[in-house]
Order: sequence, then structure tokens, then C-alpha cells
Amino acid sequence: MSFVSPADLSGPVAVIAGGLSHERDVSLASGRNLVRGLRGLGVDAHAYDFDRNLLHTLERDKVVAALPALHGQFGEDGEIQTLLELISLPYVGSRSAACRLAYDKGSSRELLRRSGIPVPDSVGLSSHTFRDIGAAALMEHVMHRLGERVVVKPSRGGSALGVTGVDGLAALPSALVETYAYCDDALVERFYTGVDVSVVVLETDEGLTSLSPVAIEYERGHEFDFSARYTAEFVSLTRPEVGDELMARIGEVAREAHRVLGLRDVSRSDFIVAEDGTFVVLETAITPGTTETSVFPFACTASGTTLGAVTRDLLLRAVRHGA
Repeated sequence: MSFVSPADLSGPVAVIAGGLSHERDVSLASGRNLVRGLRGLGVDAHAYDFDRNLLHTLERDKVVAALPALHGQFGEDGEIQTLLELISLPYVGSRSAACRLAYDKGSSRELLRRSGIPVPDSVGLSSHTFRDIGAAALMEHVMHRLGERVVVKPSRGGSALGVTGVDGLAALPSALVETYAYCDDALVERFYTGVDVSVVVLETDEGLTSLSPVAIEYERGHEFDFSARYTAEFVSLTRPEVGDELMARIGEVAREAHRVLGLRDVSRSDFIVAEDGTFVVLETAITPGTTETSVFPFACTASGTTLGAVTRDLLLRAVRHGA
């Protein structure tokens, strides 16, 4: 990975974090980590919240590039990207049109499936359908198709908010109700047994590359727990115990998912890898988290670099390529 001197970024850089979504606290933690890493390399990085004064403040401070660290609504759905495009400010990450498409798990999964990338068997159910048709008429058919063990999650959003593992028909309606608190559209997907593996994909001057895959292990009983994802005692990140050939294949599929969804600069694809080496792609994240328990910083270290160095290089590319 190419080295970039801090002098190449000749003005202040904005790390935009916080925002108005359910994932605000995660975003703030991501932003703090990014600012710390960039400043450690001499980059003039500052944290900016997503509020009504944002565009004025960015222009007033003569910011040369932005690094969105907003998760969920307003951050990964194309909203912040649209605003940055309106003021012609170079930024790291996918363009607004690609974000709008990739942010919806149902739509993005269909694109991946059509490209031959394995995705979970799932059913999309809106809160309106659930309310108007009724749980009794739906649940048995859903379980018949997907099996007795399923995972319910919002179609849009992340950080495991609104995600519930379900065993048996009786628990499904309440799990859907919980999910609808975060999003009007839910995905009910088949439960897949295996190891959680995530791969961060980067665009560099040498082309599209994958960082080292990372296996994620949760304390038993906390697999679908929002707080466990960001509590060090409940989550551990390691190198997957799979062969080099499978590791390479997972990296290749992550890069292909990045291309298929039209993403730019950085993404993270999440897999479930079974013992027999088969896998499915659960989702491809537009703005990977950068908290202290997130995959992205760990993958940087495992690949022989740092989060600060990687994001510094991405910012330089943004400045070089323009808005």
C-alpha cells in the first residue's frame, strides 16, 4: 500500500460523525477513532456532527476533504453524500446513487444473487403487510419456506439494531414487531450455521484489494445483541481458521460484491462460512465501523498497516480525484 506524507493533505479534513440515526453513539465512537488515527500521522483532522450548520461550517473552515463516519440513516442511505456532492467537496466513500441502492438489504441482495454471489434465502415483510394480512396467515408459510430457525432484521440499518434470532413459530411475530421499531420493512432469513467472517475492501492506486479476512466470535447468547458488538468482553476478532484457498475466495467475492453494488473507496462484506467451506454474503456495508471493537481497524493491523494510514490514503485519493 502506497505511503502518503501528511503534507499532501494541505488543509483541514472533516470526519463527519454522530448524526440523527439510532446508530449515533456507534458513529461518534467511529469518528473519535478516525480523528485519533489521522492526527497521529500529522493530518489536520477534526470531528463534525451532522446538523443544520454542517455545510456552512465545512465551507467556513475551508475543509479540503470529508470522511463520513455516519452509520445508518443519513449516513449510508445517500443523504450525507448528496449534501457533499452539492457543495462539491471531495469525500471518501461511495457516491449517493450507489448508497441508496446498497443500503437496502433486499435490493442489494437481489443484485448480488443475480451476479452469482450466494446470499441467504429470505422473505421481505413490510409492517403494513404484517398488520393488514395478520401474523397467523403469514408465519406458518414463512417458517415452512425458511425453516424453524430464522433471523429477523431491518431491511435498512446496521449495528445489529433490531436483529433477533428466532427459534420456532411462536417467537416470530414479536421479533418482527421489534424490528419494525427500527424500519418499516423487515427481512426474515434462514439461519445459517458457521463462522462470522468479514472482509474489508479498499480501492488503492494499485486497484481493488481485500484486507485480511476477520473472524468474529461472540459470547454465547450475545450473537444478536447490539451492546455485545461494541463491548470487548463479549466479542473477539481473530484470523479465520480456514485454508488459504478459501480465504482467497472470500476476498475475491467481497471485491466482486463491491463492484456489483457500484461502491467506491471502501466497503465491508459480512459472510457466514460453514464447516464444509460453503458461504453466504449477509450484507455489504457502505461505511464500515471504526470503533475499537470493529472489524476495519483489526483488519488493517492484520494486513500490516493501520486505520490511520489507510484512511489518510483514501482522503488523498479523494482530494486528487475531486468532488
